Amino acid sequence: MSPRRLNGWEPTTTTVYEYEDGVLVRSLSTPEPEFADDDLDLMLASVAFEASIGRNGHLLSHTMSPEADPQKYEHSLRYVAHGPFWDWDEKVRLDDIDRYRAEFPKDSPPNLNGAYWVTEEIGELSTERVHSHADDTNEDS
Repeated sequence: MSPRRLNGWEPTTTTVYEYEDGVLVRSLSTPEPEFADDDLDLMLASVAFEASIGRNGHLLSHTMSPEADPQKYEHSLRYVAHGPFWDWDEKVRLDDIDRYRAEFPKDSPPNLNGAYWVTEEIGELSTERVHSHADDTNEDS
Protein backbone atom coordinates (compact mmCIF):
# COMPACT_ATOMS: atom_id res chain seq x y z
CA MET A 1 0.00 0.00 0.00
CA SER A 2 1.37 3.38 -0.95
CA PRO A 3 2.06 6.11 1.62
CA ARG A 4 -0.47 8.30 -0.22
CA ARG A 5 -3.21 5.74 0.34
CA LEU A 6 -2.29 5.44 4.02
CA ASN A 7 -2.92 9.19 4.20
CA GLY A 8 -6.43 8.82 2.75
CA TRP A 9 -5.76 9.20 -0.99
CA GLU A 10 -7.81 7.06 -3.36
CA PRO A 11 -6.83 6.48 -7.00
CA THR A 12 -9.08 7.77 -9.75
CA THR A 13 -9.95 5.82 -12.87
CA THR A 14 -10.21 7.52 -16.26
CA THR A 15 -12.37 5.82 -18.87
CA VAL A 16 -12.21 6.59 -22.60
CA TYR A 17 -15.14 5.47 -24.76
CA GLU A 18 -14.87 4.78 -28.50
CA TYR A 19 -17.91 4.92 -30.72
CA GLU A 20 -18.49 3.96 -34.34
CA ASP A 21 -21.64 5.30 -35.95
CA GLY A 22 -23.01 6.17 -32.52
CA VAL A 23 -22.46 2.66 -31.13
CA LEU A 24 -20.04 2.00 -28.28
CA VAL A 25 -17.36 -0.37 -29.60
CA ARG A 26 -14.72 -0.09 -26.94
CA SER A 27 -14.05 1.42 -23.56
CA LEU A 28 -10.67 1.61 -21.90
CA SER A 29 -10.40 2.29 -18.18
CA THR A 30 -7.03 3.30 -16.77
CA PRO A 31 -6.59 3.58 -13.01
CA GLU A 32 -4.21 6.13 -11.60
CA PRO A 33 -0.97 4.42 -10.50
CA GLU A 34 -0.92 3.40 -6.83
CA PHE A 35 2.69 4.49 -6.46
CA ALA A 36 3.90 7.89 -7.65
CA ASP A 37 7.60 8.42 -8.39
CA ASP A 38 8.11 9.87 -4.89
CA ASP A 39 6.48 6.79 -3.33
CA LEU A 40 8.78 4.47 -5.29
CA ASP A 41 11.83 6.52 -4.33
CA LEU A 42 10.80 6.35 -0.67
CA MET A 43 10.25 2.59 -0.86
CA LEU A 44 13.61 1.97 -2.54
CA ALA A 45 15.39 4.18 -0.01
CA SER A 46 13.69 2.28 2.82
CA VAL A 47 14.76 -1.09 1.39
CA ALA A 48 18.34 0.14 0.96
CA PHE A 49 18.41 1.51 4.51
CA GLU A 50 17.01 -1.69 6.03
CA ALA A 51 19.63 -3.70 4.13
CA SER A 52 22.35 -1.56 5.71
CA ILE A 53 21.25 -2.34 9.28
CA GLY A 54 22.50 -5.37 11.21
CA ARG A 55 20.40 -7.57 13.48
CA ASN A 56 21.19 -5.41 16.52
CA GLY A 57 20.05 -2.21 14.81
CA HIS A 58 23.48 -0.74 14.06
CA LEU A 59 24.81 0.28 10.66
CA LEU A 60 26.70 -2.60 9.07
CA SER A 61 29.22 -0.11 7.69
CA HIS A 62 30.12 0.62 11.32
CA THR A 63 29.85 -2.87 12.80
CA MET A 64 31.96 -4.42 10.04
CA SER A 65 34.53 -1.64 9.96
CA PRO A 66 38.09 -2.38 11.10
CA GLU A 67 37.61 0.67 13.34
CA ALA A 68 35.14 -1.39 15.42
CA ASP A 69 37.57 -4.27 16.04
CA PRO A 70 37.50 -4.80 19.83
CA GLN A 71 41.15 -5.92 19.74
CA LYS A 72 42.25 -2.50 18.46
CA TYR A 73 42.22 -0.47 21.65
CA GLU A 74 43.48 2.67 19.92
CA HIS A 75 40.24 2.96 17.90
CA SER A 76 37.41 5.06 19.29
CA LEU A 77 34.48 2.98 17.96
CA ARG A 78 33.29 0.38 20.46
CA TYR A 79 30.30 -1.88 20.98
CA VAL A 80 29.26 -2.97 24.45
CA ALA A 81 26.95 -5.92 25.05
CA HIS A 82 24.01 -5.68 27.44
CA GLY A 83 21.96 -8.64 28.50
CA PRO A 84 20.95 -11.30 28.56
CA PHE A 85 17.35 -10.40 27.90
CA TRP A 86 14.71 -13.08 27.71
CA ASP A 87 12.14 -13.24 24.96
CA TRP A 88 9.76 -15.63 26.72
CA ASP A 89 7.63 -16.04 23.61
CA GLU A 90 10.67 -17.20 21.62
CA LYS A 91 11.78 -19.46 24.50
CA VAL A 92 8.39 -21.21 24.56
CA ARG A 93 8.55 -21.69 20.77
CA LEU A 94 12.08 -23.10 20.81
CA ASP A 95 11.34 -25.31 23.85
CA ASP A 96 8.39 -26.80 21.97
CA ILE A 97 10.58 -27.52 18.95
CA ASP A 98 13.04 -29.28 21.30
CA ARG A 99 10.14 -31.25 22.83
CA TYR A 100 8.96 -32.30 19.38
CA ARG A 101 12.44 -33.40 18.28
CA ALA A 102 12.92 -35.41 21.50
CA GLU A 103 9.93 -37.58 20.54
CA PHE A 104 12.00 -39.14 17.74
CA PRO A 105 14.90 -41.59 18.07
CA LYS A 106 18.32 -39.90 18.06
CA ASP A 107 19.34 -41.85 14.94
CA SER A 108 16.20 -40.74 13.08
CA PRO A 109 15.64 -37.02 13.69
CA PRO A 110 12.65 -35.43 11.97
CA ASN A 111 13.12 -33.33 8.87
CA LEU A 112 11.75 -29.96 9.97
CA ASN A 113 12.29 -28.19 6.65
CA GLY A 114 9.18 -26.11 6.15
CA ALA A 115 7.88 -26.67 9.68
CA TYR A 116 7.15 -23.70 11.87
CA TRP A 117 5.65 -23.05 15.26
CA VAL A 118 3.41 -20.23 16.34
CA THR A 119 2.71 -19.10 19.86
CA GLU A 120 -0.42 -17.79 21.47
CA GLU A 121 -0.50 -15.07 24.09
CA ILE A 122 -2.80 -16.08 26.94
CA GLY A 123 -3.86 -13.65 29.63
CA GLU A 124 -2.83 -10.04 30.14
CA LEU A 125 0.21 -8.23 31.42
CA SER A 126 -0.78 -5.83 34.15
CA THR A 127 0.48 -2.28 33.73
CA GLU A 128 1.75 -2.44 37.32
CA ARG A 129 4.15 -5.25 36.38
CA VAL A 130 5.25 -3.42 33.23
CA HIS A 131 6.18 -0.31 35.24
CA SER A 132 7.86 -2.43 37.91
CA HIS A 133 9.96 -4.19 35.28
CA ALA A 134 10.93 -0.88 33.67
CA ASP A 135 12.03 0.40 37.08
CA ASP A 136 14.11 -2.75 37.65
CA THR A 137 15.94 -2.39 34.34
CA ASN A 138 16.81 1.26 35.02
CA GLU A 139 18.32 0.67 38.47
CA ASP A 140 21.77 -0.11 37.05
CA SER A 141 21.91 2.98 34.83
